[in-house]
Amino acid sequence: MKIAFVIANLNGGGAERAVSNLSLAMEKEGHDVSVILLDARNIGYPHGGKIIDANIHHASSALGQIVNLFKRASKLKKIYKQHQFDGIFTFMESTGFPSVLATKETIVSVHDNPKSLSKIYQPFYPYIYPRAKKVVACAKAIDEKLVELYGFKNTTTIYNSVDIDLAIEKSKEEIPETRSFILALGRLVPQKGFDYLIDAFTNSQAKNNVDLLICGEGEEREKLQAMIDERGMSDKIILKGNVENPFAYYAKADFYVLSSRHEGFPNILIEALACSCPCISFDCKTGPNEIIKNGENGLLVEAESVSGLTDAIDKLAGDKELKSYFINNAKQSVLHLTPQSIAKEWLKLVS
Repeated sequence: MKIAFVIANLNGGGAERAVSNLSLAMEKEGHDVSVILLDARNIGYPHGGKIIDANIHHASSALGQIVNLFKRASKLKKIYKQHQFDGIFTFMESTGFPSVLATKETIVSVHDNPKSLSKIYQPFYPYIYPRAKKVVACAKAIDEKLVELYGFKNTTTIYNSVDIDLAIEKSKEEIPETRSFILALGRLVPQKGFDYLIDAFTNSQAKNNVDLLICGEGEEREKLQAMIDERGMSDKIILKGNVENPFAYYAKADFYVLSSRHEGFPNILIEALACSCPCISFDCKTGPNEIIKNGENGLLVEAESVSGLTDAIDKLAGDKELKSYFINNAKQSVLHLTPQSIAKEWLKLVS
């Protein structure tokens, strides 16, 4: 089958990781795979097949983004006509909207609670996505939201995948850390709630025995570092920056903490679990509670509750038996999410 994945870039992120895993899995199964990027200047993830650069980069202004929508639709229509794909899978609204305008054969995916999307995109949902061949939500709660908010009749749920064999192999690599640490990872942006995590860790007893490593880069670095300094925690909370191999950090961490304000289906949690790393997560409206089974492979905390997060950190840090129980259950809990099995679910939508 001739398959196209369409996404803005492959520079990092959950949707980008999904494209990486699926394109590699489909190429391995013998399909003719293309990855169409709006911006191919920097590619951070491996991919299957060949790259097609649509070369229509992000615009910062609202007007520029609206103009881009139609530019991208025109460009994608030409690419689709030239290559005659059997299946077209788009990831994120920046490619989903223009692709549906280009062809109703588009299968779009939604990777976050639609109420959390940019206000520029929200008005287009009820007019464009009902025209798509299928709307794939990466979590059941997102699927339910799409039906509730917009009355969509063309939705389905397909979870993101995790390459467990790759995760285990890469987790064996060494890292430079010598002290015990709790891990958090993601872009340093408001969505990820690292301000909550800094306060929760500062208020914890766990800080006396372990460090907190926050891996990633982003616009909030200076603000977060100022928070850390103000709380006198600069020797205990480290903004590590981007790390080349997060799997090695999952495997060496005492446990992982997700403190996001909102998520879709956070790949970071399934990657951590694949590396047998127990997890604590805010119970966001969509995503985490479809991965973390409270008391089985991790702990769920009331969304945006700093005190609840502090209590969970201290509970897991202070209970070796509970942590061991979570470790034993972690990998088993994500075995159903291999790229091969998830790729088959996507391919069923083409026929």
